[in-house]
Amino acid sequence: MNQRISVSSATELPLKMYRTKYVLKNPSKKSGIGKITIEIYFSRDGRRERMYLPTGEEIHEKYWTNGAISKSYSQKEQLLRRLEDKHHEVKQQLYQWEKELGYLNADLVKAKLEEKPVQEKDMLTLFDEFMEVKRLTAKHKMVIKLNTIRNHLGEFLGKKRMYLVEYNQTFINRLTHYWEQKVGLQPNTIHKNFRFILLFLNYLKKEGVLENEFYKEFQYPRTVETNTIVLTKDEVVKLIQYVPKTNSESKVRDLFLVLIFTGLRFGDAVRISKSWVRGEFLYINTQKTGERVSIPLHPRLKAVLDKYEYDLKPLKISNQKFNDYVKDLCKEAGITDPIEIVRHEKGVRQYLTFPKHKLIASHTGRRTFITNAILAGIPLPVIQKITGHRKLTTLQKYVEIADDSKKSELEKLTNYFK
Repeated sequence: MNQRISVSSATELPLKMYRTKYVLKNPSKKSGIGKITIEIYFSRDGRRERMYLPTGEEIHEKYWTNGAISKSYSQKEQLLRRLEDKHHEVKQQLYQWEKELGYLNADLVKAKLEEKPVQEKDMLTLFDEFMEVKRLTAKHKMVIKLNTIRNHLGEFLGKKRMYLVEYNQTFINRLTHYWEQKVGLQPNTIHKNFRFILLFLNYLKKEGVLENEFYKEFQYPRTVETNTIVLTKDEVVKLIQYVPKTNSESKVRDLFLVLIFTGLRFGDAVRISKSWVRGEFLYINTQKTGERVSIPLHPRLKAVLDKYEYDLKPLKISNQKFNDYVKDLCKEAGITDPIEIVRHEKGVRQYLTFPKHKLIASHTGRRTFITNAILAGIPLPVIQKITGHRKLTTLQKYVEIADDSKKSELEKLTNYFK
C-alpha cells in the first residue's frame, strides 16, 4: 500500500468478486516461525486466482490454528489490533481500486501496488528532514547519535528506497540482527537506538505525516541486564602471543591492541598520528565528547606504534568490518570461553550462552583497558583523565566488573585448596 488509510467510522463494503483472509506462510522447519499474510482470492468469469500481501507480522505455527491465533499466545490482543488495522487498510484500498477500474484481478492489484506517488518521501529522506530540525534544537551529542543511526540505516538499506508503510515487525527484527551481527552493538545500545527511531516517528506523527501510532504496537529489543564483555589479563597475553596468519589479520590484531592499551574509542584510535606524541604520552582531542585526554605510552602500545611509524592510517577500516574480523581473530587466538548473557524478554529472565569471541567488538578494547586499569590499582580520577569520561560515576560499573574478576580469581584459590 502507498499509505496508511485512516477511516473515522466503519464502512459497509458491497459484495465483490474477491475475498480476503489471513494465512500463515512458510513456517521455518528450524524455528517454527511463519509470516502472517493476507490472502486475496479472486473469482471472476470462472477464473480463480490467489495473491498474498505481507502484514509484517510473524508467529510460531503452534499458536496458529485454522487461520486464528491461539488464546495461549501472550501477545494476542496487541497482534490482533495490528492485523485488523492492516486488514482494514487493505480492504479499503481494494474497494477504491475496484471503483476506479470496474473490477479487480491479481494482475491489476500487482500493478497498483507497484505504483508510488511522486510526492511520497522515503524513510531516509524524512529522517534527514528530522535531523535538520534537531540540528537547530538538540544538543550536539544527540545530533551525533542521530547521524550515526542515519548512516547505519543507509548502509542497512543499501540502494533500496524504504517507505513508512514498510515499517513493520520484520523490518525491526532485521535491523536488530544487522546491529548485532554486522555492526557489533551491545543489546542495550540497540535498545537506545530504537528509542531514537521512535522519537523520529513521534515527530512524524506530530507533523501529520503519520495518521496514527501503529509503530508503538511492535515488539522492540528490551534488554535491561547484560554482562559487560572484557578481556582478562590472560586473554590479552593470548592475543599478544598469537601469530597472525595473514597481513590483514595482523593489522586487525594491531588495531585491537591499540584499543586495549589506550582505552580510546574506535573512531579516535584510527586517527592516531605522530603529532599527538609528546614525550611518553599521547595527547588527543576525542571526537565524541571533545575532551582532551593524555594517555601514557605502554611498551606494548609503543611497539605497535613504532611498527607503523606512529601513523595508523594503514589500519583504518570501517567499524563494521573490524567487528567482523576481530571475532575471527579472537577465535583463532583461543579466546573462546563460554560467556553467559542475562536478558529480560517480556518480563522473563533469560540466560543465553555464547563463546566469548562472538561477543567481542571494537568497544571491548576500551572496556578491557578500564577494567584492567582498575584491577592494577590505578585510581578512578586518573583513569577518568585518560579515558575522557565526563562523569566519574560512569566508571562505577567497571569497578563492579573488576570486583567480579577478583571474586573469580579467589574462587580458583578456594578450589585449589579443596
